[in-house]
Amino acid sequence: MDKINKKEEALEALQNLITEREAAQKRRRVNKSGQEEALVLGWTLTQLHIVAIIKEKGMANNTSLSESLRLSKPAITKAVRKLLQHNILVKTQQEDNKKEVYYLLTESGEELALIHDRLHEQARNRYLRILDNFNTVELETIIKFLKAITENMKHH
Repeated sequence: MDKINKKEEALEALQNLITEREAAQKRRRVNKSGQEEALVLGWTLTQLHIVAIIKEKGMANNTSLSESLRLSKPAITKAVRKLLQHNILVKTQQEDNKKEVYYLLTESGEELALIHDRLHEQARNRYLRILDNFNTVELETIIKFLKAITENMKHH
């Protein structure tokens, strides 16, 4: 098979991947039988990452969250607002600096962080099992392709 046909086949495989991923996300939204996934589904990826960062660091402020997630402070503020409203986070201030607001996880926030970690680990293990099917040279090609796709996304 010539290169043009292989490129078309690769493009079709990529389109199928995107379509299947979207369909799987819709199925997960509709089928809330997995209670842990249902708890995570109500939150945006940004909100889940905020919870994960605070779990890791113990506490964080808008500036540190903005830097860690490479998002604007207003985007962080918006995401944090819902987490505060739903008692996932609480605000705190340090004795020596009353101006700076920090966020801590509540008990519900700790639970959400643990569920998020567990789901991440399950996804990681699924991908590792898939990658077991490829040799080192093939893995290098996959890495090169994924990096190229990622770079392309950054510029469009």
